[in-house]
Amino acid sequence: ESCREELRSAISCGNIENGSVKPRFFFQRRKRTFECNAGYIAENDNNRIECTSSGWSPVPRCIPIQCGRIENGKIVDKVEEKTTFQCNHGYKSENGINETICTSEGWSPVPICIVQECPHPPDIDLAEIVSGEKAKYQEGDVVQYRCYPGCTLAGPERITCSGEKWTPPPKCLGTGEKCGRPPTIKNGDITTLSLKEYVFGSSVEYKCQHHYIIKGERKSYCYNGNWTKAPVCLEPCVITEEDMRSHNIDLKWASAQKLYVSHGDFVEFKCRSSLSPNSSNNHRVQCNAGQIPYPQCT
Repeated sequence: ESCREELRSAISCGNIENGSVKPRFFFQRRKRTFECNAGYIAENDNNRIECTSSGWSPVPRCIPIQCGRIENGKIVDKVEEKTTFQCNHGYKSENGINETICTSEGWSPVPICIVQECPHPPDIDLAEIVSGEKAKYQEGDVVQYRCYPGCTLAGPERITCSGEKWTPPPKCLGTGEKCGRPPTIKNGDITTLSLKEYVFGSSVEYKCQHHYIIKGERKSYCYNGNWTKAPVCLEPCVITEEDMRSHNIDLKWASAQKLYVSHGDFVEFKCRSSLSPNSSNNHRVQCNAGQIPYPQCT
């Protein structure tokens, strides 16, 4: 009796386009293997399916061989000519597009799934990375932090690369004395809002005004009530028409009433017409913290 009941409950989920499964009639929740016709290939690696009350699961699809499977990805839907694909976990579509069409020449555009990468793990004050550090990071990579001696870890010691960004990093809290306002620097500013009080181990970062070059460590740290040495901003050289006239020289490559040259940069001069330089190698000079050795033409 039960066998006849089973036979009466045998169902058909219908034909597979460009493929087949045998027998066509079989019981629910029984896995079967389907095959694609000549010239076609199963769109995904797994060609095991089962017949449910709502149809095939997963839906079997046979695609022309010239298109082939998508490396590190899978097809999730097909509406008329358009095929929607999805990259596997840890991968993303190279051009951000998830739709393609299978043509006689192959996929158009070609679906390419590339590895999702994270930037370098964040630098944490009073901490160092003790494991997992590498040149490149991808989905699932983990790095571990350790606080410097005397500092307390707040938060997870390990962070994970997830979706091209890192999970929130920890902080290392010092137990030493707090600091007051950070030192000011001439011709420069602190990049963040200045506070009245800073805990041990915290830091501020400096930047210089336009044309000024920073010298020294960009960050200053609060260490037992004192700030570490702040950087200095080296001033540029200002070249004016008046200075050049007094030395009988002109700029070799540019013309300006006033020119700013950053510290360390070079500038080239030429003698004014009918004049020759005192020395043959003094046309190209370097700016040094606001001072420039002008060549003299006589």
